[in-house]
Amino acid sequence: MDRAVKTVAVLLSLSSFSFSQELKACYRAYLFFFPVAETCITYKQENNHLKTESFVRTINVGKLVKRVYNRGGATIILPDLKPKHFVYYQEEGEFKRYQEYIFNHKIKVKEIKYVKLSDEIEKKEEKEYEYRGFVDPYTASLILYRDSSKTSQGTVKMFYDDKEYLLPYSVKGIEVVETPLGEFKARKIEVYPNIETKGLLKPKGLWYLWIDEETNVPVRMDLKFVIGSASARLERIEGDRYLLKRVLKR
Repeated sequence: MDRAVKTVAVLLSLSSFSFSQELKACYRAYLFFFPVAETCITYKQENNHLKTESFVRTINVGKLVKRVYNRGGATIILPDLKPKHFVYYQEEGEFKRYQEYIFNHKIKVKEIKYVKLSDEIEKKEEKEYEYRGFVDPYTASLILYRDSSKTSQGTVKMFYDDKEYLLPYSVKGIEVVETPLGEFKARKIEVYPNIETKGLLKPKGLWYLWIDEETNVPVRMDLKFVIGSASARLERIEGDRYLLKRVLKR
């Protein structure tokens, strides 16, 4: 009996440890006061790796809102935020594509383009590029959160769609942000996502992000695309909300 109790205690402690190493943040995006999309991103620390997964999908699809369902993830090497593996699957309108990047001194890229939304492959390509410090979009986001807490302006190197980008940012100040979860003291970051990409969600103009000073979790995002603009706010957070704060302090 005593042995069984000890076994249960160990299992509970392991479960608690696993839970404490994971963070999930969910957002809802609005066009004016009309909800148009929802997105969640999960971060999970496994030893010296941080694994991220996310999805974004539109809701209330109609004349004003095109159907979007994107999902993907990345494996990032800690503590230096070095990219290791990236996948992204897009369904935007009638555009459907899968991308995979493997980082190891080189960037090995696999891209599959489908015939509209079917499973029929229209085009499949495999390419290889020199790795020159330009990271995948998930890693680039984390570098932005980290660097903006230390310097008021700078650039983030990102690789996407066969191209290298320098994304300039500047910290505009500290603001109190209202969300369904309450108020957050956040730094406002201006980013210029000068990215040429395929699909409906092509960035346009300046983006603004509000990053919670206490946790390094984004609490608000004002984003512009060629097809329109949206403002997203944090609606749900689960797990260890201080995970990013610890990971990005290293």
